[in-house]
Amino acid sequence: MIDQHTLETLEFPKIITAISGKCLTPYGTQVVRSIEPLFDREAIERRQDEIAQMKDIINFGSAIPLCRLEDCTELLERSSLEGTYLDPDEILRVLELVEVSIDLHGYDREEREKFPAIDEYLRKIRAFPELKKEINRAIDESGDIKDNASSKLKRTRLDLADSRRTILNRLESILARQHKQAGWQDDVITQRNGRYVIPIISGQYSHNLGILHDRSQSGATFYVEPNETVELNNRINQLMQEERVEMDRILRAITAEIAQRADPLQENCRLIGLLDFFHAAAGLANQIKADRPAITTEPQLQLREARHPLLILQHGGIDKVVPLTISVDESRQGVLITGPNTGGKTIALKTIGLSILMAQAGLPIPADPRSGTGIFASVFADIGDEQSIELSLSTFSSHVGNIVKATRNISPGTLLLFDEIGAGTDPKEGAALAEAIILYTIKHGAKLIATTHYSQLKTLALEHPEIENASLEFDRQSLAPTYRLQMGIPGSSYAVEIASRLGMNPQICKQASSLLGSSERSLTDLIASLESELARVREDKTNLTDRLAKAKELEDFYRTQTDRLQKETKEEKKKALAETEQLLEQTRREAEKLVADIRKTQASERSVKEFHHRLRSAEERAAHLRAKLESEAQSAKEPARFEAGDAVRILSLNQKGEIKELLDRNKARVRVGNVTTVVELRNLEKLSDTHQPKRRSAGTTYDTEQASSPEIHLRGMTVDEALEALERFLDHAVVSGLSQVYVIHGKGTGTLRRSLTDYLKQHPDVIDIRLGNWNEGGAGVTVVKLKQ
Repeated sequence: MIDQHTLETLEFPKIITAISGKCLTPYGTQVVRSIEPLFDREAIERRQDEIAQMKDIINFGSAIPLCRLEDCTELLERSSLEGTYLDPDEILRVLELVEVSIDLHGYDREEREKFPAIDEYLRKIRAFPELKKEINRAIDESGDIKDNASSKLKRTRLDLADSRRTILNRLESILARQHKQAGWQDDVITQRNGRYVIPIISGQYSHNLGILHDRSQSGATFYVEPNETVELNNRINQLMQEERVEMDRILRAITAEIAQRADPLQENCRLIGLLDFFHAAAGLANQIKADRPAITTEPQLQLREARHPLLILQHGGIDKVVPLTISVDESRQGVLITGPNTGGKTIALKTIGLSILMAQAGLPIPADPRSGTGIFASVFADIGDEQSIELSLSTFSSHVGNIVKATRNISPGTLLLFDEIGAGTDPKEGAALAEAIILYTIKHGAKLIATTHYSQLKTLALEHPEIENASLEFDRQSLAPTYRLQMGIPGSSYAVEIASRLGMNPQICKQASSLLGSSERSLTDLIASLESELARVREDKTNLTDRLAKAKELEDFYRTQTDRLQKETKEEKKKALAETEQLLEQTRREAEKLVADIRKTQASERSVKEFHHRLRSAEERAAHLRAKLESEAQSAKEPARFEAGDAVRILSLNQKGEIKELLDRNKARVRVGNVTTVVELRNLEKLSDTHQPKRRSAGTTYDTEQASSPEIHLRGMTVDEALEALERFLDHAVVSGLSQVYVIHGKGTGTLRRSLTDYLKQHPDVIDIRLGNWNEGGAGVTVVKLKQ
């Protein structure tokens, strides 16, 4: 097996992401996320055939009719539920699937027999031209139901149009007979409450004219339904109800037709997804100039002119990436790669490992077509510095832990990739341990490729013919690496030369060169005499480093939070005050207008006084709010008086502490638990022994339990609610030291995801975002990488 650690170390998920980015359909993206190395030669070669034939279609055939589609699987499932039906827009989404299915089913029937692997999928796709015809007959491109969808709907709409013309003519006739005052221009027929009405001057209205439905804002115009058009309006409403009923019946009938074909349409989605995956993989192969390698059942490899695919994508072509050639088989079980730092050893190791993973997944690799790989039952990679503070693992401990896992179930079908094997400890002990690991691997028939700086390991090839040296070439004249892999030649680290190139003092470099030829001196006595002092220094340094890091983190957080809170508070207060004044002014204008209307209609003096009393009350409330806000703003500018030893609360985190020292008029050194930091006095609140303030700054309370969680659920929220919740969550996550969090927003229509993505791209603490992998929630989850 190949564990997730190795897949990620060798950057296989990035290849999956690159292929996924070229997919046109959600079905293809779903297939790509499930791609992983295979262990059956027949399955691998079948996938190679499928991608290779699709590549030939892209390069030499007519364009395959794949296009961007929305996911219809949920709609197809819902169409089969009793009592439900799809709306016109949803039916059009299904129509797109049907049209693509028809096009793929009939694609290039004469020539596609040259591509039997692809032809097999095309034949399995079922076309439903009758369903396409039925949908197009009933619904137009904009999602409106056509008049010809049924004879009853057509008749109803014709009757509705006739009735509307009749009532409009009748109303125009009534308006023409109506007596008008000089300057009257409001002769417009309109609708109120779904019924046609005409405007009448308020002074001319009487009950026998018809039904009063509404009046203008000024009260000067009444909207009346004349008595003689009541039956016509009733008829129009009846016809509109009949139209809605018939439209529902048509939608239910089309939904039933879709439901009858739901299962084969779901299968079409799966087949389209596979074709989309082949198309995307072939597109990437063209971009990185990749070809299929030969596959053998024996665990071996022979890479010729292989390049790292991600480097090709990064540099925009293969010309800027140096290729490598390497082989491992029964006669050459292990390869030890030596060379200078920054010489390309790690990239070489990753290129080899990633090429094998891609080949076993059936994907083309950027190498000479004569390359070949076998099938490895397990691949394990230990590359890079994987020290862990949380797990108390040093670089050496991390490497050893990985090697233990790799060698636990070692077999002839195992491939081990070790970067700087034995590094991170005493060179003699590290070299001895590395040699033992290499020999143990060779003894059990496994294959191994490792990088090292240890000179002792370079002699292994002389004693063990199963092991071969290799090196990364270094140009001593330019003192620069060429990144070319040389088989059979051990390399040097060129430490002195590189140090000189980087500006090291010439005298130091000269002495170092002279010391290289001297015999080693024992350091046992020196180590013994310094052991106790070094242990104490290490402990003090570790504690000091941790404290400084935590103090710096807290200080930065306090400053950022305080500045942001002050700015937000000030802006919110100004906004609230402006809104209040605007509302009051608007209310005053409306009130004066209403008062004028009341007086015009001879309302009682008591009602007028009561209305003015309410207006004065509103003004008093606004004035009180203004005074309160100004008082809070003024008090915020005047920090309380503090002294050393005072118990305080840090408002931005709602954490208690003790003032150890006043630094100046604006800052104090505060101890919170085992951490001491500098805090501005305006961010402190003095506490007494008996008083525990309950006030908490809105939006700034630090919830440890919430912050410790690496994920947040935003499904079901509006965009505004989700953005507000996400902002608080990211603040907590940054303070908690989380490096990666998961934003769960669901798939839905994609509106919420797009809004969250736009927000995250602008967030200062976000390094990178991506959609979740298949095992992380897919398109319903956004994975966010945070600054440390």
